[in-house]
Amino acid sequence: MTDEDPQDPADHVAACSITPSLVEQIVGLAELPLGDWAVSEAAMRRRGWCEAGDDMPLEDVFVTAEGHLAYLGDTLALSFAHFYWVGGEDWGEDFWGTLPGWSSHADAGREVFDTYIDATVAAFTQRLGPPERDITTEGGTRAMGDGDWRHAAWRCGNNLLVIGPRHESLSYFQFEEAVVYIGPIERAAPLPALHDFIS
Repeated sequence: MTDEDPQDPADHVAACSITPSLVEQIVGLAELPLGDWAVSEAAMRRRGWCEAGDDMPLEDVFVTAEGHLAYLGDTLALSFAHFYWVGGEDWGEDFWGTLPGWSSHADAGREVFDTYIDATVAAFTQRLGPPERDITTEGGTRAMGDGDWRHAAWRCGNNLLVIGPRHESLSYFQFEEAVVYIGPIERAAPLPALHDFIS
């Protein structure tokens, strides 16, 4: 195979599984006022998370001890699975599969991606009890095709913790990623559309 003969694209799922220890860490973060950068950053460092190196394409990214990427701003989004393809001229390398702590499965479809979401929802259900909302809606991207997206949500103080997929920004929203997302919500406010909440 040469540079002039790129391989045909193949679907991949890369994942960095959520451990019980990480569930405890995330639940603790969900009880904090995430809009206060100093408080959030200090809490993540106490949990052994560190800032990503200069080789990462985004700013304000922390890395858990296991290798998950956590994007911090007024909200927190921790990535634990990606559904994408590798091959052709545009995406010739398996970026996600080469990250420390991540594993990549070639020729894996949406059903494999979904199993990581289901397992993560189950892990948080064991810690927090049943989610306040657990819904499945139409989702997907043009690159990866149509599919059903599952989102589960729990209230944690003044925050909402949501697990589910969203469009992945590094690919200009062609691919999908599964995240644990924490964002503010007033205690008495009705739950928003979860897909919109984490996008």
